[in-house]
Amino acid sequence: MLSNSNRRGWMSRSRWAAVSAALLTALGLIDAQSVPAGASQGQTQSPSPLAPSQAAQPLPSQGSPGQAPPVITAPKPLIIIDPAHGGSESGAVLNPTILEKDVTLSLARRLRVDLGTRGFVAELVRDDDINLSTDDRAAKANAARPALYVCLHATSEARGIGIYTAMPSDSGETNGPFIDWNTAQFSFLPTSRTAQQEIVAAIQKGGIPARSLTARLRPLSNVTSPAVAVELGPTKAEVSQLSADDFQQSISAALANGIAQFLSNSGTSSGAAQ
Repeated sequence: MLSNSNRRGWMSRSRWAAVSAALLTALGLIDAQSVPAGASQGQTQSPSPLAPSQAAQPLPSQGSPGQAPPVITAPKPLIIIDPAHGGSESGAVLNPTILEKDVTLSLARRLRVDLGTRGFVAELVRDDDINLSTDDRAAKANAARPALYVCLHATSEARGIGIYTAMPSDSGETNGPFIDWNTAQFSFLPTSRTAQQEIVAAIQKGGIPARSLTARLRPLSNVTSPAVAVELGPTKAEVSQLSADDFQQSISAALANGIAQFLSNSGTSSGAAQ
């Protein structure tokens, strides 16, 4: 029989044992709940894989060590080609069957192809027989911000090819941030003349007569980029030469070579003369 003190000690030990057992049981339950059903006790469990929506996403590929970074190419220079006249405005009647508007459109389409093969982007102000005012043409060119604007004309006079730049304005002044529409070309004239010289040289190199000229010619004077006008004339008395495939192709190739040379010298070229 236990004494009161022994009984109290025994009771304290019993309570402690009970509390300890309860704690162990609780820990055992927690451990049991942390082990997936069917797993043997004492077996170490691998972390549960994440759900597909929670799976870690791979980092963007940075390329293999030592691999060169991707090459970023500069945008190709843009040339705007403007075939003069069109629609009800036929331009010069070069002979009873040849109209200026048809000659300029045909040459413009050839020039677009030749510039494309040299690595440039060329767009036509008109690619159909439509009417466009000179203001419309200048507005389209200015919105595109080309490396060069080329306006095409034709004449029946047998004097070869004339390459025009705008005639200098008397003042060339601006009104604050606004540019006078009729003198918009003024600040681009030096670069336009450089383009003119390169194109004339390329045409002459092909054995075709060519001259540098100036004129008060719209929309040339309204364009806010380097700009030239090309007047195509026969090299002999026969006006039908202007619509002949071989003649137009030789002129187109020479123009494309001159433009390529100009853009190369100005540091904006991705093409080459051919």
